Amino acid sequence: MKRNEALEREAQSVNPLPAGTSAVFSADSLSLLRQTAKPVRVSAGDCLYRENEPANRLYLVTAGSFKVSKPLGDGTSVTLYLHIPGDLFGEPDPLGLSAHRFEARALEDSEAGEILQAEVNGLLQANGAFALEFMNWMGTIHRMTQSKFRDLLLYGKSGALCSLLLRLSNMYGPERGGRPVIGKRITNSEMAEMIGATRESVNRMLSDMRSQGVISVERGRIVINDPDYLRNVCHCESCTKDICRM
Repeated sequence: MKRNEALEREAQSVNPLPAGTSAVFSADSLSLLRQTAKPVRVSAGDCLYRENEPANRLYLVTAGSFKVSKPLGDGTSVTLYLHIPGDLFGEPDPLGLSAHRFEARALEDSEAGEILQAEVNGLLQANGAFALEFMNWMGTIHRMTQSKFRDLLLYGKSGALCSLLLRLSNMYGPERGGRPVIGKRITNSEMAEMIGATRESVNRMLSDMRSQGVISVERGRIVINDPDYLRNVCHCESCTKDICRM
């Protein structure tokens, strides 16, 4: 697969590694990760890893995007995370003996730096500052997961969808006329996978929000006209943007 040159040039023009879940790491620690990582290129729709494969490495996204999902027995899946440039992700196991419980698939032509667990263990043993930052990264991922389960379990599908719209706007801004915008096209079917609902129920809820003026669609992008409405439905706890994301 050819590298997505335009996407990578845009990322590098701002920062050698855009801020994502890796933002908890210092510049020195990010440099160590980049030096250790082996570039892996994945075409749109292909898997970076599959369920039950050895979970003995982490990935640092440098271009494109990935979704981490749980395949279900009926051929469908539930999307748990979206990862964009700057995100460090995987299922870390200090012993490197676990298997992946999920699969990671590229949403577009993408690239990530692959870091073996053995290499991570070496960095943790040799560098106390890196070890502390790694613990902070694990804590961030844990808090992000907890916040998603809170939305899904406590406030029904409508609360989960309202929360999802806010999360996506945090990941894929910017604003338009002071209103948050989801700057990436996300289909209703994809949103349904992210909240464990059917496409039809997502269609209905989004239609209701549009009729009330809560959201609108401009140039194929969802614009959030009334974020307070969404926050009230999902009982928003005002998490920071590093937590309030998919």
